[in-house]
Amino acid sequence: MKFKIGDPVRVIASPCRYFDMVGTVHDEAAGEFHVRGLDSGPLWFHPNELILAEHQPTDPNKEK
Repeated sequence: MKFKIGDPVRVIASPCRYFDMVGTVHDEAAGEFHVRGLDSGPLWFHPNELILAEHQPTDPNKEK
């Protein structure tokens, strides 16, 4: 499956410290996807390590 910029994705790569976490596709290069929202550094995943996720609701009580 190919993802587009802005898609919410869930990490299904196992074993991986980001397993089952949801982020957003930020960029694509050479068949890999840059996912933001998981950690401060750039994280790149292959398409078989991600699945499309539902948009996560934002918590209005969460501080920015």
